[in-house]
Amino acid sequence: MWILYFSIIVFNLIAIMMKKKLMRIEYYSCILFALFTSEIVDRFAEKYDLYGFFYPFMIEAKTLLVLFGIYPAASMLIINWYPYDGTWKKKSLYLLGWSIFSTFYEWLAVRVGFLYHHHWNLWYSAISYPFLYGMLLLQVSFFRRLSKADMISPKS
Repeated sequence: MWILYFSIIVFNLIAIMMKKKLMRIEYYSCILFALFTSEIVDRFAEKYDLYGFFYPFMIEAKTLLVLFGIYPAASMLIINWYPYDGTWKKKSLYLLGWSIFSTFYEWLAVRVGFLYHHHWNLWYSAISYPFLYGMLLLQVSFFRRLSKADMISPKS
């Protein structure tokens, strides 16, 4: 459990102290999108007995620690440091780096027991993370387009 507490403290300290490159509303909308998406994915994962947190089919305070302690901060870090003006190669390497880190972190979480795998393995995660993080970045882009459109012709 100490890994979970340590992660929450470190991720959140970094997220709070990092130089912010985006507007607060972009972080907020991204965090909500990440929480919404993770909740849907996690419900299906539990339904089909793929993976889950702590004990199967139970929602408890420890699970909320993962949801609200790690996901928002990690989402902020991913979208803040993304090389928006970088080359396609740099952007791809960035997503690959986060995917490798996340896969390692998931392996660690399984080892210490706050995540369990049943009909799931790390290769599925390694393949899924780039798409999930890509969706997160597409959400930022979508939010910016909506904001820009509203500035041009606001709807009352």
